Amino acid sequence: MKNILCTGFKGKLNSSNILLYNIIKSNKIDCLYIENDFNKSEIQLIEKIKSNKYDFVFSFGQKPIIKSIYIEKIGTNGLEKMETNYNYIELISFLEKYYKIKISENAGKYLCNNIYYKGLNYIYNNNLKTKMVFIHIPKINNIDIKYFSKIVIGYFEGIIKE
Repeated sequence: MKNILCTGFKGKLNSSNILLYNIIKSNKIDCLYIENDFNKSEIQLIEKIKSNKYDFVFSFGQKPIIKSIYIEKIGTNGLEKMETNYNYIELISFLEKYYKIKISENAGKYLCNNIYYKGLNYIYNNNLKTKMVFIHIPKINNIDIKYFSKIVIGYFEGIIKE
């Protein structure tokens, strides 16, 4: 049985926050609400990864002015790039049955990118087997978050049973 951590950012109207709220109801997946602060969010994520043996970390963030789902390949600190170690092709194959999916090599320059880079960097530097991917989702008014939550939970249930 696989162990999954999902992260999303705090914020009453943040779509990643609402997604996590819906995922928690499934009771099979560990969720972490990340602070909207560079240092605090990094500490939260690393402490959570340290204290558990996760097979997968799926981080979600809200991306403004989009209607598609973005699978982020790269997190960067400006100088160094860290590429996902997750086989995102099967994730895309699953999600594209329901949504338009885009592959991105730019997770932004703010909190989403920071948490992605810091998470991947920690995983690589500590030789963990944990696989991590960051997924940008639209703002709450551009996505049916309940439906998307069901789709994501279905995907996770398939992974858990592997």
